[in-house]
Amino acid sequence: MPKLYMLLALLFLTALAKGQYAVMGTVRDEKGEILPGATVFITGTKFITACDNNGNFSIGGLSAGSYAIAVKMMGFNPLATSVIISNKALNVVLRLTPDARTLKQVIIVGDNNWQDRYQIFRRYFLGTTPNAAECKIINPKILYFRFDKQSNILSATADDFLIIENNALGYRIKYLLNNFEYNEQTHLLKYDGYPSFQDLEPKSAKLLAYWQKNRKKAYNGSVTHFIKAVFQNKPYASGYELFKIINKPLPGEEPDPKKPVYFDRRPVVLDSLLTNDTEEGFKVFAFKDCLFVLNTKEQPSAEFANSSYKVEKPLNANLPNGQISVLHLLDSRVLIDANGNFKEPGALLFEGYMGWEQIADLVPLEFN
Repeated sequence: MPKLYMLLALLFLTALAKGQYAVMGTVRDEKGEILPGATVFITGTKFITACDNNGNFSIGGLSAGSYAIAVKMMGFNPLATSVIISNKALNVVLRLTPDARTLKQVIIVGDNNWQDRYQIFRRYFLGTTPNAAECKIINPKILYFRFDKQSNILSATADDFLIIENNALGYRIKYLLNNFEYNEQTHLLKYDGYPSFQDLEPKSAKLLAYWQKNRKKAYNGSVTHFIKAVFQNKPYASGYELFKIINKPLPGEEPDPKKPVYFDRRPVVLDSLLTNDTEEGFKVFAFKDCLFVLNTKEQPSAEFANSSYKVEKPLNANLPNGQISVLHLLDSRVLIDANGNFKEPGALLFEGYMGWEQIADLVPLEFN
């Protein structure tokens, strides 16, 4: 069974605690004309609004910190920009550029294999966890697919928000898909986009309790949970054990026979991973080789044990049971913040449990 990997590129930058700060502004086109009705939201959260007739918007109830603001308007390219709020209110002008895609490009991605390609997309975008079985993409027909036979890459784009109902966690997600690629040869999954969350209305107290239980389970051991623990210098206190795998090649690469792969049994020293950054609110997360991450407070499910994402414990390592992930740093460093976000999309590649969980296991950044 082929191994699967996930290159995480969800653009999350936000401060979560509610406060008295606000971000406001105007959305315009490249000529300076206002764009009434444009959708503006804080990525990964429940904060979302629409511009008024003058192209103005305001999102309040925020705390000081780092945010990623995303804008969507039909006929224009989506925009996501990072801002830092340090005063009571931040005023910005967001400029959108026209969508330059042509009819020819639409014709290229449209074909008779749409349904087959949609099933592949759904499997890897939503995931194969138990929560994925309770998710439904409401408007799949807005998706366009293209398969490159030379590279064996299936790519997907969408003209508008994908609407996803997650009946396992109780969320309705509006997901602005920026890019999706799945390599059928290397089994490398890569996507990025901008999610916005809305709570579903529970029909009973029993259903609400079910959602709350599943949300907590999805959050614990997630990428966000792990990055937050690292930022706080508390991964070990949070139940994680960290080790290094030396000379492990990237997915799809052959190992160098002159550099044998081996597991370093010495726990990673936290000071070797983190340094303070000049940009307020962020720390530099950097490491060589690979990080072997064992979450001892959560056990792998039967579905994961039978999946292609499974990572085995090293022989004779005498490690406790738990959820295993392997992290590759594809850049020289990555900036992380206190809310479990990382700033550079695509900088981290995940094998194992963290690579297995996809959109179906995503919770808002407000969740803690």
